[in-house]
Amino acid sequence: MIAASGIEVNWPALVAAVVLLALNGFFVAAEFALLAARRSRIEQLAAEGSKRATAALAGIRELTLMLAGAQLGITMCSLGLGAVAEPAVAHIIEGALGEAFTLSDTTLHVIAFAIALSIVVFLHMVVGEMAPKSWAISDPESSALRLARPFRGFVSVFRPIIRFLNWIANLVVQAVGVEPQDERAMAHSPNDLLLLLDESAGHGDIDHHDHALLTRSLELSGLTAADAMTVRRDIVSVPADATAAEVATAAYRTGRTRIIIHDNDLDHPLGFVHAKDLLRLQNGEWESARAGTLVRPIMVTPDHHGLEDLLLEMRTERHHISLAVDEHGTVVGLVTLEDVIEELIGDFDDESDDRDSDCQRHADGSFRVTGTLRPDEFEGCTGHPLPEGDWQTVAGYVIDALDEIPAAGDSVRTDLGEFTVLEMDGYAIASLRIRFDTST
Repeated sequence: MIAASGIEVNWPALVAAVVLLALNGFFVAAEFALLAARRSRIEQLAAEGSKRATAALAGIRELTLMLAGAQLGITMCSLGLGAVAEPAVAHIIEGALGEAFTLSDTTLHVIAFAIALSIVVFLHMVVGEMAPKSWAISDPESSALRLARPFRGFVSVFRPIIRFLNWIANLVVQAVGVEPQDERAMAHSPNDLLLLLDESAGHGDIDHHDHALLTRSLELSGLTAADAMTVRRDIVSVPADATAAEVATAAYRTGRTRIIIHDNDLDHPLGFVHAKDLLRLQNGEWESARAGTLVRPIMVTPDHHGLEDLLLEMRTERHHISLAVDEHGTVVGLVTLEDVIEELIGDFDDESDDRDSDCQRHADGSFRVTGTLRPDEFEGCTGHPLPEGDWQTVAGYVIDALDEIPAAGDSVRTDLGEFTVLEMDGYAIASLRIRFDTST
């Protein structure tokens, strides 16, 4: 301790206080660096041979123990600061006040203690806590690489004590019904990733097209064959005893290159005929060759089968179409590879598509749509989302609102506006006119 003009300066204590403040910042930075660092990036660096990354990865794998070690280090430094820094600073302030003012010893001590405590707490919070935390969070991977090895060295020295304290803490956590985890959960559900994508797009880190594509990719895992299929009534099919000429006529009329062949009804499919199979027939065979002799095998899948799995199976087995059946074995629809890809990247037109006829906007602002328009297609065309419910098409929405099978000319008003049935195909709604309320 050195005295100068009545002011006592305890230099060893001040040096110790600075060291403890730095160590406190070290433990805080190490704690937040391990929490914020991307494990995938650390694993990549470790695989490339980085020893610092290997140490950081080992810390992430026993994160609970490392956090307990950080808390032990922070507590030790905080107690040391209180025991060393406050008296040292208080002696300096007390001496300075004694030189400047004539006060009693008790008053000097109280004032010096209050000022010294405020200074130490301020430095502890700003220099020992906030600054290192901000540094670690701003560049977590780099921080983790710099701090992991010395931090793990500290944990290794005090490991028995840290394990014991961590064991006691786990007992307390288990007592309130929570199971402790040694590692931070790194896996994300599709919904979590969708939220991350929306946030990144909102900050401008991902452009609109990439955001739409990535969002569709993640949403694909939640879709089934029923979400992408062409409904049964729109499947183009012919019986097995039809001639090749009749198959060609069906292909020409509908623009389809693959025609389903069945044995008397669609619930007994035999396969399909490709248009190019007809071109291989010799002259004069079109009237004699039967569709049943030209069939290729067709894939069949449950209507609740995941669309993501179906895409993989179609690619693996080299199928372009698949019939979808319900739990009773009834054919309910047809899924094409194009349908699945469109769910992934959005609608695209080929030579057989006529999407303009599916949804048309008239000069008066009303829309004419087909009854088979799906909710996502309906919103994309009209700009109005179809309410969620137990329907897969706009026709289902209208039938639910009417609560009966409609006839041409029937109308119903919903929260969206007025829906009028224009055409019926048997019991199915073929086309509708929609007049949206201006308030929707």
